[in-house]
Amino acid sequence: MSEKFWIIQYLQEFLEHLNISTGLSTLITFITACGIVVGFVFLIDWVGTKLLIRFLHVVIRRSTTLWDDFLYQRRFFNRMIRLLAVIVVQASLQTLFKGYNPSVIVHLQTAVNIVLIWIITLLISSFLNASNDMYETKPQARRKSIKGYIQSAKIVIYVLSGIITISVLLGKSPEDLLIAMGASAAIVTLVFKDTILGFVASIQLSAQDMVRPGDWIEMPSKNADGVVTDINVNSVKVRNWNNTVTMVPIYSLVSESFTNWRNMEESDGRRFKRQILIDTATIRIFSDTETEALYARTEIAPYAARISALAAENNPATFMTNLRLFHAYIEAFAERHAQIDQRQPFMVKYISQTEYGLTLEFYGFSRQKDLIPYEKVVAGIYENLIALAPIFDLHLYQRVGFGTPTSATGNPASPLS
Repeated sequence: MSEKFWIIQYLQEFLEHLNISTGLSTLITFITACGIVVGFVFLIDWVGTKLLIRFLHVVIRRSTTLWDDFLYQRRFFNRMIRLLAVIVVQASLQTLFKGYNPSVIVHLQTAVNIVLIWIITLLISSFLNASNDMYETKPQARRKSIKGYIQSAKIVIYVLSGIITISVLLGKSPEDLLIAMGASAAIVTLVFKDTILGFVASIQLSAQDMVRPGDWIEMPSKNADGVVTDINVNSVKVRNWNNTVTMVPIYSLVSESFTNWRNMEESDGRRFKRQILIDTATIRIFSDTETEALYARTEIAPYAARISALAAENNPATFMTNLRLFHAYIEAFAERHAQIDQRQPFMVKYISQTEYGLTLEFYGFSRQKDLIPYEKVVAGIYENLIALAPIFDLHLYQRVGFGTPTSATGNPASPLS
């Protein structure tokens, strides 16, 4: 019988001195050697986690850099200690199990190598997660997310680790295993179809900068209308305005159409377009006396000079209509409105005349882009025009019997837009 490690050898001789059979004493010493290995692992792990990690935590808290904080949160240092423990075990196998059947040592080394592969895999995963955390602190993270790349890299690493693990168990090289797997590529593609589609789509989305976290997207086919809160390799998480959450398959954003409102939010203003219906029976010529009386009114006086100038522009007629004056008032009002972006076009136009009257449309851009302030600005403009139309002796169309009393002339006094 060959010489064993001195502790194991001493124990073997002691057991034989007690007249314990060779087979049983060998089993006991083997279990003892395994216990020593496990003890090494627990000792290194305890020293590392209880002493070194606590010391690192104190140092990291005092550090001004963020890298070490993210590495600590992702348990990178814990896995480094476990990697060290496994390396110590791997290096000590030949010594601790010297004198045993070589096949035993081979099996133990195989098990330790597999553990080593997956600890290294988890270590790389922790580093990639910390890299993503660090990137998300940068301003460019709002414009372009790398989470899809990180998750794709992790998938590749896990697949490679799985292949290497199988090759270690079978005692074959990874190249031979990959060649063998090539024959079953169609089955693998079918099983992992969604993951593969998501992987490719996430690269396309990121490369073309189609969606970022924080974007407001609208995708009616998926009942998604809200803010993107998370992008991963399989799906995009959208928090809708009613606080529900829609998970949109990431490849749907490549294969189907959707609206991204990011450019609007980054622009100077948000467009509004509204219509009011003018009762054509109330459109008439205003005399000079009526026009002067209109300009003298408190509501109109601040805009009188500008209304006169705008109404006279491109007006070859020798008379002035109340609709022309109202049109000019809308433009003058918009020019002085603090919440309308003057650098972008504002337009008033007539669309069509139907049985419902003449459609007047005004179009412009609000400085307020968030939903509630934006709606308040547009509502204020709308309410002003509705309230002042009667001053120009114009009636806004509303179907009789709709629930609102008509004017004394039989024309409705309220608008329907």
